[in-house]
Amino acid sequence: MKGQKIREKPKALLIVEDIIFYLIIIPLIVINVIIIFQVITQPDKIPDIFGYKMFMVLDGNMDTSIEFGDLVFTHNICTSNLKENDVVAFRNHTNKVTIHRILNKKIEEKDTTFTMITAQNEVGDTKYVKGEQVEGILIHRIPKIGLIILIIQEPPVIVLIVCIILIIGLIAYYIAQELDKRDAIRIENQKEEAELQDKKQLTNSPK
Repeated sequence: MKGQKIREKPKALLIVEDIIFYLIIIPLIVINVIIIFQVITQPDKIPDIFGYKMFMVLDGNMDTSIEFGDLVFTHNICTSNLKENDVVAFRNHTNKVTIHRILNKKIEEKDTTFTMITAQNEVGDTKYVKGEQVEGILIHRIPKIGLIILIIQEPPVIVLIVCIILIIGLIAYYIAQELDKRDAIRIENQKEEAELQDKKQLTNSPK
């Protein structure tokens, strides 16, 4: 409609958008760039973000303090600083990451070997670990959150989430259209009232 002003966003909404952009979108972009760079330049190593790594526990043969479905966080550490009873993440010969507690530490000339506390049914390559295999020391875990991530990655769940997002988007679009129509009607009514007032003033004005 001619003469109609574009409805400006509320200041609070603009602030929320800025917060989302600067605190969520930009960090996510930076993190993804860092991960992609590490994958390209160091394909044989697990990517980290400023020394921090995240793993989902998909095996029951881990340290007793960790359960299947947990999300665990580790941090890079010099192997010389590791000691008995530390819980560490390491790679076995198949490049699978395992998390175990250190039973004892043996310092050699070229490297350090750690003997790990393992389950009875585990293969031998998780019992003795070289320092170069260590990915980091455990610093935190979030119980069972990994299960939620696994569920979200399932194709039917992804389709469901996409459908929900589309439905919410359509509803938001419909509401926005209705608000625009309401604003247009209000503006038109205000114009008509203003024109009536002008006519009344012209009619009542002395000739």
